[in-house]
Amino acid sequence: MELNGFARAIIAPEDDNATLKSLDEFKKYGQYKTQGVFQADLQTAKGTTQSNITGMNPTITKVYGSNTTAESEVGVENISCTFAANDMPFDIASLMQGLVKDETHGGYKRADKRLFKGAYIAISENHGFPVYYAFPYCTFTPVSGLNMQTDAASPVTVHDSFTVTPQARPTDNLLYQIFVGDTDRDPAWKSEEEMLEYIIDGFQKATTSPTLSH
Repeated sequence: MELNGFARAIIAPEDDNATLKSLDEFKKYGQYKTQGVFQADLQTAKGTTQSNITGMNPTITKVYGSNTTAESEVGVENISCTFAANDMPFDIASLMQGLVKDETHGGYKRADKRLFKGAYIAISENHGFPVYYAFPYCTFTPVSGLNMQTDAASPVTVHDSFTVTPQARPTDNLLYQIFVGDTDRDPAWKSEEEMLEYIIDGFQKATTSPTLSH
């Protein structure tokens, strides 16, 4: 399937049971802020730039017998993603680095070994229709360092970048799922919010009141 670009990403904070976690910072930005879910896009993060997904192939180990291959053992995938955006909000980016808010002195601090956990959905396109790579339960870590340099003839800018490590969702062992937002290609597709309600435990799609006839 052909993919065209990296349009946006959806990030939902979760607890250790892969359930949507209520964080005030995630209720401030973007399309799904009322649900406490952050969408990184042109308006909220000055655009997403990269979502490099590796390790989607499971490991295969050949078992030999009688001078030939008797069987093959299939291992698990070792998936890792790189997520990058131009300018994530300071508070969102800080939480995704595993920092905690310092209510007394301000800012966000690193005071223990906690890591940010949540759902990650990278959204591309296929001939005008959205394609979703949805990982329901992940650990987020920042890049290994920060390289600030002096401006010269051209400004030197440091962008936001994270490593996203998916793991199986505890409730149903779901590692990831791919969706195409087009009912002609997938008749079971309903809507983006229906998909989010399935991927993010605790997300509730908006309800539409029925139209009353007079």
